[in-house]
Amino acid sequence: METNDWNHRELSVWLQVQRAPEKLKRQVREFLSNSANTLASLPAELEQQLPQLPQGLVERTWQWLESSEQHFILPYGSSEYPEPLKEIYRPPILLFGIGDRQWLRCSLLAVIGSRKASPLALSLTAEMVQDLCQNGWGIVSGMALGIDGLAHRTALANGSPTIAVLGCGVDLVYPPRNRQLRNEIAAAGVVLSEYAPGTPARTEHFPARNRIISGISSGVLVAEATLKSGSLITARYAVEQGREVFAIPGPVPHPGSQGCHLLIQQGAKLVTCSADILAELPAQADLFAADGKRAKGNCAPAEIAADSEAAEPEELGAFAESAKGHEKNSAKIPLNVLANERLLANVGFETTSFDWLLSQSDDSVSVVVNQLISLELDGWIKTVPGGYVRVRR
Repeated sequence: METNDWNHRELSVWLQVQRAPEKLKRQVREFLSNSANTLASLPAELEQQLPQLPQGLVERTWQWLESSEQHFILPYGSSEYPEPLKEIYRPPILLFGIGDRQWLRCSLLAVIGSRKASPLALSLTAEMVQDLCQNGWGIVSGMALGIDGLAHRTALANGSPTIAVLGCGVDLVYPPRNRQLRNEIAAAGVVLSEYAPGTPARTEHFPARNRIISGISSGVLVAEATLKSGSLITARYAVEQGREVFAIPGPVPHPGSQGCHLLIQQGAKLVTCSADILAELPAQADLFAADGKRAKGNCAPAEIAADSEAAEPEELGAFAESAKGHEKNSAKIPLNVLANERLLANVGFETTSFDWLLSQSDDSVSVVVNQLISLELDGWIKTVPGGYVRVRR
């Protein structure tokens, strides 16, 4: 849908759907999955359930959309909505963006890691991203400090598209010190968010944002991560979405190596140079091309999305506490102290899918992902192809 195709009525209904409970969103997605259906023909029984919008939201969003030709909104089901994102569990209802939306049709790779990355990790990441860009890949990340910012800047320096996925409205800047970087990305790439303009950064936004980083990517590269890192959440999403996960190993005593080493133990590919990544991706480079309509230009087949650890202390919540316990002695953590006991009860000794676990929980995707990571770190469950199995009674 082009900017000039919008009207106030359509925008209002889409914003209502975006703020609706997940069950209602799912019903709307199923309705729109039929190409003959449009939001204008939404059944009355569904439209009557849509929530009221905050006063002024529609007008503020409309003014933002009309204020620049670089501003756009992509609704779920539109021809310009990223094809790979349509296939993930709970895809965003709306995508708000600044920049050239055609870059979203390129081959992208996600690059994620620590805000406080070591000099070694920064050096290796810069070298790999440069090589990947020269081989035609676009870069996706979360515009945080550290690895995120480095990945974006390296892509920009090499003339490659880069996509920043935010945990706030695209008209805001988080963290504030990356304002200049955000402006450069908007001019040469895309700044993207599922949150309406004016939405401030909140704790719960970041894990949810991470599913988009992995979802629009062909693979995810984790450059450096502690056991508390939000990068592990993005890697978990990538696994559930069928994306490749790559991890750079590091010195054993270094805390920033522990998250990557855990991912490698769980099946992520150990990589030490860009050739290791490129060797895995060509075979699936065109998986996300919609009917051969992949955009042409400086980008080719893969996506490097960088995971942001901005707001790491608040973002990870119970997961961070669980990681602390794991570092001490996970085997001694009693089940009755786990906040996710109810989720654990639904994990069987045979493979249990993520979709099933999510359907049995009242919590959001991000909360369930955090709980699963906590359970795995504590030794209760194990990741296997197709989901999880319980390993302790």
